[in-house]
Amino acid sequence: MPGSIRFRTAAAMLLLLVITFVALLAGPFLAVALAGLAALALALLLSSVLIAPLRTITRVALTIAGGDLKERVSPRPPGEIGELADAFNQMARNVEEMIAAASQDRGRMLAALNSSADGLVALNANDVIAFANTAAEQLLLRRGPEMTGNPFVWVMPNAEVIDALRLSREQRSPRSLVIERPNRRYLQVIITPIIDGGEWAMLAVFHDVSDVRRAEEVRRDFVANVSHELRTPLAALKSVIETLRTGAVEDPVMASDFLSRADAELDRLVQMVEELLQLSRIESGEVPLALQPLEIGEVLSTAVERMLPQAQRQGLDLSLNVDPMMPSIMADRVLLERAVVNLVHNAVKFTPRGGSIGISAHSRDGRVTVEVRDTGEGIDPTDLPRVFERFYKADRARRAGGTGLGLAIVKHTIEAHGGSIDAASEPGKGSTFSLSLPARPDAD
Repeated sequence: MPGSIRFRTAAAMLLLLVITFVALLAGPFLAVALAGLAALALALLLSSVLIAPLRTITRVALTIAGGDLKERVSPRPPGEIGELADAFNQMARNVEEMIAAASQDRGRMLAALNSSADGLVALNANDVIAFANTAAEQLLLRRGPEMTGNPFVWVMPNAEVIDALRLSREQRSPRSLVIERPNRRYLQVIITPIIDGGEWAMLAVFHDVSDVRRAEEVRRDFVANVSHELRTPLAALKSVIETLRTGAVEDPVMASDFLSRADAELDRLVQMVEELLQLSRIESGEVPLALQPLEIGEVLSTAVERMLPQAQRQGLDLSLNVDPMMPSIMADRVLLERAVVNLVHNAVKFTPRGGSIGISAHSRDGRVTVEVRDTGEGIDPTDLPRVFERFYKADRARRAGGTGLGLAIVKHTIEAHGGSIDAASEPGKGSTFSLSLPARPDAD
């Protein structure tokens, strides 16, 4: 291994002094020439052992500063410059590890933020969007590049939200409000100041509460509809009692007529209570399903036989078409048959004389699908999404009577079997109710 730089420099200086002394003894002109040559040799020596390695370290430092954290000083220079190169390389490795750890932490943070179901939007001190996660893009119907770097008011042009943002910043406290978005979507917006967040000064959190709002609307409608449905028969019973009390009970014919009316209203109340209890038990899973292998064709045939006399009385054509290669299903025969009868009964009730009702069944991709298609009045598009709600009645259903629970019971019965139900309709052209059930896993 070569000697240290200090040793080389001392040796060079000693050699220079020796050469100069010898030259002076030889004569002044030769002394100057030899001294110049010695100085040049010393400069070349210092350049090779000191300046060149320092230039290498400088080049590597600039490369690392440019982003290439893998660059190192190599080969190792000799002596003290080598020790400096070792320290520099160790520092570069430490910086690389710290940057890698910071990058990993940032990646984890971004992954966590983007995995959130709530929309998160971070703003700088000027209310410019510094970050928006994936959920925010979906809830606000904007792409990430369209949001980041733009003013928040451009993405959320809502006066209430902007005012809440201002108050949150001024009062240094969270603000919360609910706003309505297009297509009846509701967002809860929570705006909070960020303490020691660097570039991030404010955080806006968007939570989709549309389902909660819809559930609240369904609950309100349910209470209102129950009150309405109970009020009518109770008012009729009260009227009958008052009429009988005022003397009608003395008239046998009138008393018999009013008692028949009271009996009919009581039957309606009993039916409503029974259907409510049945629906509640199905929803809560309290009704045990007596599952057994069933041929869907047999279930449909029984339902058609039960409804055929009523259909014929109304002058309707009732037909059944079942694919002969249908796989069997696992189902509760009583509940499934009741659901099909309910669908056929609805079709009979809303199909005018001379119309037709077709029940069909086919299978595909491990599912058995049953369709009940009629040529009746059809359902208005505004009513169609709500036909399976409890007590919900379209105008046509209100004219026809009933409790408004039948389709809700059908829906929950099918879902209890692991299936689904859907409705399609066009006013004046009839309706189609389709229920889908899983075929038996071992069915051919």
